[in-house]
Amino acid sequence: MGRIKKHKIEWKGRIEGKEFVNILFEELTVMKAEVKKVVFKNVHFKNCYLGLESKYTDCVFIDCKFYGKYSSLGKPSKYFNCRFESCQFIGTDLFTGQHFYDCRLSGLMKNAILNDKHPKVKNNETVFSNCHLADMTFDNVSLYGKSVFEDCIFPASGIRLYDNTNDRLIEKAEEICRKIETEDKVESEVIFRRTTKQGQNPIILDDLFLNSFFKTENSRKIFESIVSGHELSNKK
Repeated sequence: MGRIKKHKIEWKGRIEGKEFVNILFEELTVMKAEVKKVVFKNVHFKNCYLGLESKYTDCVFIDCKFYGKYSSLGKPSKYFNCRFESCQFIGTDLFTGQHFYDCRLSGLMKNAILNDKHPKVKNNETVFSNCHLADMTFDNVSLYGKSVFEDCIFPASGIRLYDNTNDRLIEKAEEICRKIETEDKVESEVIFRRTTKQGQNPIILDDLFLNSFFKTENSRKIFESIVSGHELSNKK
């Protein structure tokens, strides 16, 4: 079934108890809105800005896709007890400035950049608190900071978690890389760069990223020697 196209719409105020099915929203803007118990089925959000100072509560997104160069789930916006089933999140800035509390997400998260709170950059952080992510696939997800995930359930496969208590893994990486004179160490220096990974525990990397990032077999071996003894189980 084709989707009905809706272009350049703006939502404000209270939106409650509605259902949207088989729609393509292009350039939908949600501003200072309270969205409650709204259901979205087979809805695509292209180049949409879904939450300037907005709040979503008890909403359900089923088979939805969020994509486009200018798409964002809101900056800032907050999601409480929302459910995203078999959804696709594709884009670097989609998760910039959102807080998710007690939410459940499944599907694909691709090319996302997740940042910690920064004292000089307002509404830039992403927070997942007490969220269920076990059925998510991470594809080239970049994580910067130590407070992005709080008490969350991670996917049982597709990502790798590494213990970095007191930045010991970063220190180990720095020590090993100092002793290597070849360019094979560069990828590990990037992954464990102190300016981006300091304080992050666990360090989270997705398999798709790891399988494509290393230029040589030896560079991958250097990485594995660094993380040896630090990998954590993410199975619940």
